[in-house]
Amino acid sequence: MKPPKLFEDKKETTLVVNEPIAMYYPSSTFVKNNVLDNLAKSSKEIFNEVVMKTGLTIKTLAESIFEITPKTFIKYKNNETKIPSRITELAIEINVLFDLGTTVFGSSDVFNSWLNKENQFFNNVKPSVFLNTSTGIHLIYEELKRIEFGATA
Repeated sequence: MKPPKLFEDKKETTLVVNEPIAMYYPSSTFVKNNVLDNLAKSSKEIFNEVVMKTGLTIKTLAESIFEITPKTFIKYKNNETKIPSRITELAIEINVLFDLGTTVFGSSDVFNSWLNKENQFFNNVKPSVFLNTSTGIHLIYEELKRIEFGATA
């Protein structure tokens, strides 16, 4: 029986990466900056933006999303009243979500149309159903990011 041959490395190679240097920013950087910008605004500014960006009625926003009465919503929208932090947080997240949705779909009307159609990603439920919680908003945001990058499969 022949003795086994030993492997001999005759060339010494140096591994070099030839990729151009680029700076990659996670999408959370944009979200963080956008949220910080919104935190500095008054309740009146935040709620006026929500009404303007979403195109939804005050009744729909108040009852379906913020789970408050329309009268309370109007009070928050028109005055410099202190808003509970949960509601402020939801309003800021909705502003950020609608900014992305409008960017991805080109207009708030098209984005609203997408929100109100059953979606396979959300188990054939309309995404608008999930707008009343931070978790739901984050799920919608993640799906918008997938759409933006073409990773919907």
